[in-house]
Amino acid sequence: METLQERLTEISPSTLAVIGEREEGDYLTKVMEYDEEDDYETTHSAQKVMDITCREFGISLRGLIEGSRMLTGITHKPPIAIDRMSGMYFFPVESPLRKSCSWIAHSHVQQAEKLERNRSKIIFKNNRTITLDISYATIINQIYRTAQYRYLLGNKMEDVLQLSHYVAESGWKRKEPGIKNRHM
Repeated sequence: METLQERLTEISPSTLAVIGEREEGDYLTKVMEYDEEDDYETTHSAQKVMDITCREFGISLRGLIEGSRMLTGITHKPPIAIDRMSGMYFFPVESPLRKSCSWIAHSHVQQAEKLERNRSKIIFKNNRTITLDISYATIINQIYRTAQYRYLLGNKMEDVLQLSHYVAESGWKRKEPGIKNRHM
């Protein structure tokens, strides 16, 4: 696995997880991609990796966290939508204010399994797995919270789209039953 020190590759829709670790006072982040050969490590903290990616989409990590809190009322470990059009919804497994906080891509999660000693395993849709020192109840709660956030954000966008015919340059179309929204 390649370790990146100078350059930071932003995460993408194919990212499964951003796994933060702290070793001997230094931060190390493992980025787990859909294809294992694309996995990499960086000396940046997981928080920095997430913030840099968020800023590439025009908002800070802190801004996304605050927006999620306002929309959902979730005050602790709120999920975020880095880019809802490409399905980049992530949930933190601990406080997102911690530099070593790991983030899981909700769109790629197939299921979670309970393990011994307050640990959990996440199985992704491509059958890759990750084991975390987080309780099963916490993981399930985070998966459900993210699903709720996606629903609330989708409804909010639907409300905005109902008024979009007043905007001359709007290329968005209102969702019709059975048809997904797409950018024209």
